[in-house]
Amino acid sequence: MMTNQSIGCKRKRYIWIDAVKIFACFLVVFGHLYMSMMSGGWIQESKIYYCWPVQTIYTFHVPLFFLCSGFLYQCTSKEWTLQEHRKNIQKKFLALGVPYFTFSLITLILKVVFSAEVNNQATPILKTLFIAPIAPYWYLYTLFFLFCFIPRFNDKKALRSCFVITIVLKLIYIIFLHTFNLPDIVSKVLANAIWFVMGMILTKSEIVKTKGKSLSCMILFVIGISISYLFYKAPRNIAYIQFLVGICFVIPIIYFFIIKCENYKTLNMNKLGKYFMPVYVLHTIVAAMFRSVLLKIGIHSFIVHFFVGLIVSIMIPVVIYNLAEKKWFLLFWFEPMKALKMKRGNNENYRIS
Repeated sequence: MMTNQSIGCKRKRYIWIDAVKIFACFLVVFGHLYMSMMSGGWIQESKIYYCWPVQTIYTFHVPLFFLCSGFLYQCTSKEWTLQEHRKNIQKKFLALGVPYFTFSLITLILKVVFSAEVNNQATPILKTLFIAPIAPYWYLYTLFFLFCFIPRFNDKKALRSCFVITIVLKLIYIIFLHTFNLPDIVSKVLANAIWFVMGMILTKSEIVKTKGKSLSCMILFVIGISISYLFYKAPRNIAYIQFLVGICFVIPIIYFFIIKCENYKTLNMNKLGKYFMPVYVLHTIVAAMFRSVLLKIGIHSFIVHFFVGLIVSIMIPVVIYNLAEKKWFLLFWFEPMKALKMKRGNNENYRIS
């Protein structure tokens, strides 16, 4: 049986995009919380049950975010012009800059106030905000500069040429530059541009569901697991292995979500997808505060700290966002563009009444 599933830009909402972002966001929360268990002394860094899952997840979860962002960026009806590009950069500076600066500063302040209880001490503010952003906010920082440096392409051939360039840049970074202490504006952009443009390429692609494609993706996934197990049984930082494993996971994961989500068109992923930003920017803050409270009251159980912490790190940001979206000035810190539209709508309703 063969079915063609085009993922060209025909709909305003893409179920598979929301599903991938939710999946990747869960992995981010899981990864950061699991790493904090190691930093806090609950898990040994050298153990395979720590090294293998953490290092494997970090090869592909953030690349999935960049791929989704690249897809949505290219998927627009507007023709690219320099003026349009400049306007888009201004919008992205607001949309990404507000949550980036807000929650980076909150994190730094909390690290200073609770310096005796945190795993990692605060770094200099200016360096953190502009040169070496902290996790998880470096994704927003890098994404903004990708929007700055990479235009949308009206021509498919030009888009493919850009993809080839990002492959070359990625290889240059892996082979020659990754060991240097480069500013993040250089290292993070070089390392992640390929995933962003890969998402842009998807807008011009058509996914063909066949047994052969499904089998190929399954084999690629198994290869990824095998390589990651072989190399990540101990702490290792090998750039080309990270990239290779990332490819082995990203391609089948995207294929799987595109194919499967097409069968669930009535599933309202938008209700879950809207929680991506609050969970992403708040989970480390919530997890750190929750761990601090548990330690103060004498609870040291790994099960409580990790499993309850995982639930709390997701649910509290969800509750906070549900409260914030009722008032534009609260929503602004998570989604400034949506908040300003909400404010304009409220003003219009006020004038009409």
